[in-house]
Amino acid sequence: MSTAFESAVSNRARLDRRRYRLGWRLFTGASAWARLALLVGAAIALTSSAVFAQAIETGIWAIAATVLQWFAAVAAGGILYANLPVWISRGCTRREITVAYAVFGALTAIALTAFTTAGFAAEHALLTLTGDAPRSWGETLGLGARYLAITPIYFFTGTFIGVVAARFGGRTWFTVAVLFGAAGLYAGVLGLEFGSLGGEWHLAAWAGTALAVTAVLIAAYVLALRSLPVSAKRA
Repeated sequence: MSTAFESAVSNRARLDRRRYRLGWRLFTGASAWARLALLVGAAIALTSSAVFAQAIETGIWAIAATVLQWFAAVAAGGILYANLPVWISRGCTRREITVAYAVFGALTAIALTAFTTAGFAAEHALLTLTGDAPRSWGETLGLGARYLAITPIYFFTGTFIGVVAARFGGRTWFTVAVLFGAAGLYAGVLGLEFGSLGGEWHLAAWAGTALAVTAVLIAAYVLALRSLPVSAKRA
């Protein structure tokens, strides 16, 4: 009986570790796949900021930062949509996939925030050399840090679309709904992404709104995943 109990505990621990390993592999795999594009894109954006400093006073990196968020959304949704049947065929439960994606999303938010902040800092340094820096160092680093709350919104928007696409993808009404829904959400997120954070109440309201939107998206994605009938297929 003791041996059976120990075996059950060992199997449980192994399964717990599997979900975290899957989340880590998703992050490292996506990072390896995207690293060249990220580095090339960063080099082009920063060079353009220096060249067009007189014409675009606020710099180009803010635009690049937004593009990065869409990149995260597409990657999150695309990976889930493409691999969900394979994971199910290999015995992964929906709970394991949910936890793995929570790990994937958290690591993505941290990494993209660090990358985005580094880009803002590099752009600021370049524009300082030309005497065209549009803001202080504190404001510059603050622009990057806010993506720790913004990136999860994009990431789990893509995740939710990926799950729903597994059921309704290919239907015209679904494509139209995604386009209008994504456009509406993007319009709202732009206010969070570029709005003023002046004052403690503004900052608190901003953070609360970002967390609430993320929570709603995670809940919607989890509910959609749990109710999704998936036909397993082999890799």
